[in-house]
Amino acid sequence: MSITSRQAKIIAPLEAKALWNELGEDFLAGPAQTANWFSFWQSCVNADCLVAALFEAERPIFLLPLEVVKRGPVRIAAFPGGPHANCNFPALAADAQITAADLTTLFKALHKTRPDIDLVSLVRQLGELDGKANPLMELQSRENANISLGIMLDRDFETVVGRHNAKRKKKKHRQNTRRFEEAGGYRIVTATTPVETNAMLNNYFECKAARLAKAGIKNTYEPAGTMQFFQQLFAHEVQSATPRFQLKALEAGGHYRAVLGKSYARQQTFIDFIGITEDELVSASPGEFLFFEDIQDSCKTDLAVYSFGIGDEPYKRSWSDLEMPSYDTDVSLTAKGRMFAGYLGARGKLVRRIKKNETVWAAVKKARSRLFGKR
Repeated sequence: MSITSRQAKIIAPLEAKALWNELGEDFLAGPAQTANWFSFWQSCVNADCLVAALFEAERPIFLLPLEVVKRGPVRIAAFPGGPHANCNFPALAADAQITAADLTTLFKALHKTRPDIDLVSLVRQLGELDGKANPLMELQSRENANISLGIMLDRDFETVVGRHNAKRKKKKHRQNTRRFEEAGGYRIVTATTPVETNAMLNNYFECKAARLAKAGIKNTYEPAGTMQFFQQLFAHEVQSATPRFQLKALEAGGHYRAVLGKSYARQQTFIDFIGITEDELVSASPGEFLFFEDIQDSCKTDLAVYSFGIGDEPYKRSWSDLEMPSYDTDVSLTAKGRMFAGYLGARGKLVRRIKKNETVWAAVKKARSRLFGKR
């Protein structure tokens, strides 16, 4: 693709949604950088959203969806979705080649249109998606404290499960199968209607709130409109022929015991969240059981990678053979933004050091639970 006659434009929400269709059928984007995610987040959570776009010959080739938020005296543009936006990757025409000069032009246009924005802070980004490099890595970026773990699927479950303690995994799965059958039988349910998506999400929100409170962690689903956003997003996606977002649940004895939220790119699936009902069957490890079933199902598809998303946890390690770093990119638009970017860089470096030290990180989590957790 030629890189001449390119224009940068800042697009308002009402005009933005159609742009994704104009990228072409083979466009790449992180799940949280898709049209529906942007549209529902803007309508449910934060009205102050926009898209910074690059055009070539009137055709959009690069879309950077942003929401504007305030942190103290600093106004920041970030990926819409806050902490729920993970494995981020800008929307990109498959044949586009975006340069650092293009991005400089884009952020100059953003500053001209919105001089009130001090900083563009783009966090938890993938370095590549489906074999395509993230153009934002052309700018100065730093490694995020959190990595993304995943599995090469190879279209063969026996190969996948055989990499890590296959005998133990299968034995535990058989034992828990008996537990669920004794509790009244079980089934793995994929939501196919808005009624089912709402029921699964309500179960997840309730379980997640209890679990976060116990651990002394702030509930990121509490801010106004956030639960409504997920309800509208999944209810809309379930009616699509090729949904980018999907809910699955383990139902045993007539009740949901685990709920899994997933999203898709062209060649991989991402686990966005999982909630476990802590009741008489929690000792049967419903979350592990649902993962086993979902990984097995995913091996029957053309997907190449099963990503557990951002974050390092033992249950992810027990399956994973891929480690993918995530990256943060800060673009300062004002002097105030440069100062805050310096703070973010120093803070990020400290968090990385803490999380890479298993002893210190375990102590931090334990102290947080004691100080802020509910008994």
